[in-house]
Amino acid sequence: MPELVYGVWDGVPYDNRKTASPSAPPSLQLEALGSFDDGNAVSVLMSERGFLVFDDSVALLWALQKHFMKVASESCGKCSPCRTGAPLISNLLAKAMNNEADVDFGLLEDIARQMQETSLCGVGQTGPAPLLAALSFFPGELSKTPQDMKHGFYSTMTSPCIEACPGLVNIPRYIDYIKDGHVDLSANLVLRHYPLVGSCGRVCVRSCESACRRGKIDAPVSIRNLKRFAADKALASGLLKAAAVPLDKKEKVAVIGAGPVGIACAYHLLRRGYPVDIFEAKKEAGGMIRYGIPIYRLPKDTLQEEIAIVTSMGGKIAFEQKLGRDFHVDDLFAKGYNAVFLAMGCPKGSYLGMPDEDTSLTDYENGIDFLERVYEGVKAGKSPVLEGDVVVVGGGNVAMDCCRAAQRICNGTVHVIYRRTEEDAPADHEEIAAAKAEGVQFHFLTGQHSLLTDQGKITGIKVLDMERTEPDASGRRGVRPIEGSEHVLPCTHVIAAIGQMTDKDALVDKDQINRDRKNCIVVNSAQETNRPGVFAAGDCTSGPRAKGPTTMIMGMGQAYFAARSIERYLSHGQVSFDSRWRMTELIAQGNLMQNDEPTPKIPASRVELKELAPEERRHNFAEVEQTMTQEEAWAEAARCMRCYRIYSVVTAKHIPGGE
Repeated sequence: MPELVYGVWDGVPYDNRKTASPSAPPSLQLEALGSFDDGNAVSVLMSERGFLVFDDSVALLWALQKHFMKVASESCGKCSPCRTGAPLISNLLAKAMNNEADVDFGLLEDIARQMQETSLCGVGQTGPAPLLAALSFFPGELSKTPQDMKHGFYSTMTSPCIEACPGLVNIPRYIDYIKDGHVDLSANLVLRHYPLVGSCGRVCVRSCESACRRGKIDAPVSIRNLKRFAADKALASGLLKAAAVPLDKKEKVAVIGAGPVGIACAYHLLRRGYPVDIFEAKKEAGGMIRYGIPIYRLPKDTLQEEIAIVTSMGGKIAFEQKLGRDFHVDDLFAKGYNAVFLAMGCPKGSYLGMPDEDTSLTDYENGIDFLERVYEGVKAGKSPVLEGDVVVVGGGNVAMDCCRAAQRICNGTVHVIYRRTEEDAPADHEEIAAAKAEGVQFHFLTGQHSLLTDQGKITGIKVLDMERTEPDASGRRGVRPIEGSEHVLPCTHVIAAIGQMTDKDALVDKDQINRDRKNCIVVNSAQETNRPGVFAAGDCTSGPRAKGPTTMIMGMGQAYFAARSIERYLSHGQVSFDSRWRMTELIAQGNLMQNDEPTPKIPASRVELKELAPEERRHNFAEVEQTMTQEEAWAEAARCMRCYRIYSVVTAKHIPGGE
């Protein structure tokens, strides 16, 4: 664990240079700050909460000047306190470093306070915090002239919503572009991170909104729907397109799987000039977001236009080519590919595992197969029809997709049974509410027992009432069946929507790729497998989990960093350090980002998307949620508070990818 020498954190000074009882901020996880990259100790940390010095040989003046160079470079220029104040402070600190006698530290403090108190966003409001802390508690440290500073330095601008986004998308910036009327710039900013902009704008799990500080005032900014607005406008006008990049690298990469993860990795490699071939087991690209997400949530023309971005860049997709059936990993290297990226997902659906379960029954399906069958039918213009009542088992988003799709094609009642409470269900609350509005009947604290059949046809499912147990040591409450509560829920069709599995036949022993007991590919933090040149990400590495498979945005975030790792492997022969990803780890592991109350704002209601009325949704797959209008998008974008923070670290040695 690093030892704090001195610093200021949350307004509290710490000075352990003359004490036998050293102290440190109690809320920090100091062990996470032991090093930045391997063997490279963190010497100084600066953020909106102050600064911490772990190496007294580092000149604080030098560190602050480097920090303010970053503040100045990130100023958007819309307000004068930040636009003019940050460069002024940077220049004054540079003068002090050169030991120029005319530096007025009183003026320096005045400028910093004016920035902090009058800037319009977090860059100017929080950027001066380390300097003001030093001026207040350790002014003598600013008179020490730096000598031969050979330390490393890295700095990044981020925000709570950015850090919550697995793709690290600069959310406040793309919202700013919408506010300014530049939807093309907004959509193309997101396009830098992944090509499925409009698709993600419809089905993203919105971890960014959970972190949005606006939620402490009234409601989080509708970030996902703003992204959808920008993407839909840009796609309609033909302005969502990647810049042409010559594929001039001699190394070729094979990507296995044309789902969101494979498409995203291929896209980032193409942007870097690498020829990429994608091998897809099915007849169309898109993976689970094509076959598993119903059309009423995600129109496939939007998805197809976004996949076309990758093919327009030179990416080639070979369809009906399945790993483990048509080729193996060795075959790819033998054909001249220099790296392989595995993104096969979890394409197999799970069944319920009930006593004497017969999975060959015509009216007993897993959720993955059911959703694919519905997609194929709707695409062909003749959706399947379910006669009688339907029971869907499960409480996740796949179960919600299944029950809402079934509601559109059955002539009876659709039931959902879930063994825990509604609050415990992992599905998005909005999805459960939408299913209820469409007429789906929910049975919470209800567990499945066995299928009832007559001459090979399902006649019902025996279920049991469940009750919650007392909390265990972790505080989690389980469930148990209530004795004597068995009863029958009549139905003619049962859909098991309880999870997904990897394809155990995709990889064989001769591929020499480590897998865990659930057949998931084992990768390190760089998305690298044990076999040199082979990388993987997405569901095939995470597999079935308690909270469901890897989300779309999480998988695309992994694909982005995997592409960066592949580039480093191909250009240097080994995967090197990623400074930006490490900074995100540092912020999370060290509990650095302040979860403070925002300055009070005039309340402004969140714009909710207009939807088709529930009665209009029956027996059709028209998209339920409608895109925002221009006026609604402007109003919603104006709610963003641009909660930027700037984090800077000084390290003992040079940082790969830093300065």
